[in-house]
Amino acid sequence: MADLSITSITKRFADTPVLKGVTLEVPDGEFVSLVGPSGCGKSTLLRIIAGLEAPTSGCVAIGGEDVTDIRAADRNLSMVFQSYALYPHLTVAENIAVPLRMREMSGLQRLPFLGRVMPGTRDQRLHISQAVHQAAEMLEIAMLLDRKPGQLSGGQRQRVALGRALVREPAAFLLDEPLSNLDAKLRVQTRAEIAELHRRLGATFIYVTHDQVEAMTMSDRIAVMMDGEILQCAAPEIVYEDPNDIRVAEFIGSPKINILPVERVGAELQLFGRSLDWRVPNEGPQIMQIGVRPEALRLTQTEPMLTGTVAHFENLGSEVFAQIALDQHAVRVTLRATPAERQMLGLGTQVGLRFDPAAALVFGSDGKRLRKVEASAHMISEVA
Repeated sequence: MADLSITSITKRFADTPVLKGVTLEVPDGEFVSLVGPSGCGKSTLLRIIAGLEAPTSGCVAIGGEDVTDIRAADRNLSMVFQSYALYPHLTVAENIAVPLRMREMSGLQRLPFLGRVMPGTRDQRLHISQAVHQAAEMLEIAMLLDRKPGQLSGGQRQRVALGRALVREPAAFLLDEPLSNLDAKLRVQTRAEIAELHRRLGATFIYVTHDQVEAMTMSDRIAVMMDGEILQCAAPEIVYEDPNDIRVAEFIGSPKINILPVERVGAELQLFGRSLDWRVPNEGPQIMQIGVRPEALRLTQTEPMLTGTVAHFENLGSEVFAQIALDQHAVRVTLRATPAERQMLGLGTQVGLRFDPAAALVFGSDGKRLRKVEASAHMISEVA
């Protein structure tokens, strides 16, 4: 196993920039997810790490060794693809054994008949068979070793692809949206299995996904990518609770964070003309935005900060999501409510909302986090 270092990686296809100076350090044994919308460059970055694409500029290092110009086969990395890439004519055992046969046996030794009489072939075949069975036992697919891929479910094929990566004992595992072809139930089960496998192996994992739930539940750190850049890389709870950029705040979290416009008037912030009783620096921008998570909103009948009408709701049993169309504003906010509050959320019902100012995130008009504003904004204005 080894640590990975990606330094100032750029990539252009013709005149189109795809990666814009990406830098990322992944310590040995860490599980890092690259997450972002389609087209943000996350799969291209993974392919550059694997050696399947050459960067326009920048450096990739594995275990302190520069491998930027080393071909993929010599980087000792295992990659699991979205399509599994299994050989349909081979059994599960033969599919898992492919990388070991290619690495440890000569071309003559791999021949069906002549290979059997070559010196050392028997011992190598035994070693490979033991490694295949060990990987299959770990992934609980030992009973499937004699089957062909066409006889397996999607989840079983995914485990075979993981087993083929596992037998190589690579420096790191690279996984490119490996669960996207599975149904919802299998995705939940398989992401738990991958997270458990990571804990057992203590190996370095770099995982590409557009699904924030996968990233949040499996990763030690999340690197949120957009427009060819990493906007923030931190632990899942930090990315959710303390985003650096409004794009990160809006991408991470379901339902999406509520974004509301606020204006600085003197030393105060005003939300739709109502003072929030926050003191802000005079040098702060005139127009700002605040982000309020759906769970931070509360129903209230006294002194509401926002009023509106229930336009839509979704009852999920353990919780209720309601969309509130704010009065006199072309804005909807999402409220996460409890089942006990369900009767207060009938369609067309007028409701009042409050939120704790300490739970709000303040962003400038450029979308960047304004931490100085928040540090002072959490205090009630004092009379001079």
